[in-house]
Amino acid sequence: MARMAHPGVKAMTRTLAVDRQLAQVIRYTRIARLSGFTLLELMVVLAIILIGAGLIIPNLGSLETKSFDAEVRQAVAILKYARRISIVEGSPVTTRFIALDPQQTNFALKREQLMAARKATDWISDKLSLKYRKEINQPDENKESVEVTFFPQGGSTGGVLIFASNQLSAQIRVDPITGRITAAYHGTTLNEEDVDASF
Repeated sequence: MARMAHPGVKAMTRTLAVDRQLAQVIRYTRIARLSGFTLLELMVVLAIILIGAGLIIPNLGSLETKSFDAEVRQAVAILKYARRISIVEGSPVTTRFIALDPQQTNFALKREQLMAARKATDWISDKLSLKYRKEINQPDENKESVEVTFFPQGGSTGGVLIFASNQLSAQIRVDPITGRITAAYHGTTLNEEDVDASF
């Protein structure tokens, strides 16, 4: 006769087997929960990245504009300084505007030499291109160097300096009779009726 197991033992082994399976499911659930990200967490991180990009990207273009405007303001300041010094000291003062081309083979050496010999009335840049017109209605001439001289009586050699960088441009007009300095930015043009730029 075959020996029969007690019904309680069978129930107990079934319970132990179910407990083991339940323990494995709980263990795998914990591991799965710890090893990944929820959809909500991913959405929050993505939203933070998009907000940050929205704040930073529009300012990148304005950095170039601010840098360009600073270079042009420096050129206007040098012209105004030379004009004042000429009148105060009673002697002609010459300003030099030099636009270096970074693509030239001797660029670094030339820049170093110019910076070493730089005076307060010199404007040197490797970021902007420079064009020059003797009068408003004449065609532009590409120049690496332009000199403008101010005289003690208030006059000057005059001309129009055109600065450009990518899509940005500015014009500075020096009146040959009065030495007055007028600036126009970003696509606006100079006319005879223009007044002194306010900086």
